Amino acid sequence: MSKPSFQEPFLQNPSFLIQKQGKFPSYASNMNPQNQKSAPKPSFYTSTMPKPSEGGHEFLDATIVTHSSLVTEPIRQNAQDMKSVIQHLVLENFKLKACPFNIQHNHKSCPFYHNCKDKKRPGNFYTADICEYAEREETCPSGDLCQKSHNRVEQLYRADKYKTKFCSFYPNYLEKCEYGIFCSFAHNENDILVELIHNLVYDDDFFMFKYKTVWCPFNLTQHDKSLCVYAHNWQDYRRSPHMYHYEPNPCSNWKSNDFVINYNEGCNNNFACSKCHGWKEHEFHPLNYKIKLCPAGKNCTKGRDCSYYHNEVDRRSVNFSKFLKKSFFFKTFFLTFLF
Repeated sequence: MSKPSFQEPFLQNPSFLIQKQGKFPSYASNMNPQNQKSAPKPSFYTSTMPKPSEGGHEFLDATIVTHSSLVTEPIRQNAQDMKSVIQHLVLENFKLKACPFNIQHNHKSCPFYHNCKDKKRPGNFYTADICEYAEREETCPSGDLCQKSHNRVEQLYRADKYKTKFCSFYPNYLEKCEYGIFCSFAHNENDILVELIHNLVYDDDFFMFKYKTVWCPFNLTQHDKSLCVYAHNWQDYRRSPHMYHYEPNPCSNWKSNDFVINYNEGCNNNFACSKCHGWKEHEFHPLNYKIKLCPAGKNCTKGRDCSYYHNEVDRRSVNFSKFLKKSFFFKTFFLTFLF
């Protein structure tokens, strides 16, 4: 049993840590199809894709293949012992004050700053982009007013980055992480703050509304990104159709052949654009997905990731009459695009 650290009295202060009761999910429970959650299913669509029990896609195997080297952390405990306390930092107070300790200690597991490399400015006026002066000896001319992060602490300990990816030591070598509860990355599935869509059932609704709509939480570790259901760059990313209402037609402004660093570089209309950004948004759009015959036919190698149908069982039908009643956009689309 480890000895309590000298920082422990400070960590018990709620201004540093938020504690919540959690339950670590076991690998077996996540991979059991009976325990998997389905993606949201709007009433607009009629799905004809077979369920696993009907001899359709092997959802269980697909999940394992997608993250073959990143299996969910197995928990070998009794059900009564599986409750644990998840501790998250109060980011507004983290690394804002100078360290009061005058003895040698691990700066990585201390809530106070020690130099300019781990000092965090208050507020959220700066972005997660690293300032060009961060690694230089000269001082940033904008000083504390700079709108970019001055170090890794400012870059990672912010609401839009904190606990959105798994630690690089996850799942098998977490004891090697020097940050412990101060790590900005998640150490288990209950610790992460993004939706883990790879635990959902891979049915039609998953590919239309969830596939590639969440940034990959595993990208700090090696895995096959071509088989991954998460997004890894802006060309790979999809806006979720039930949150962003865009037409099933390609955007003429989107630079499909370029590596897009910032989203607005691909299209000036940004997330408000009413057209599809890239081929994934286009082919997996609810009005395009599985309604056209696969041009590759029997030579198709995409398997479950193919957005075209391969037989009548795989084919989807769309109830356009409900679309016509819902909005002017769908009425316009139905009259101009389909006829």
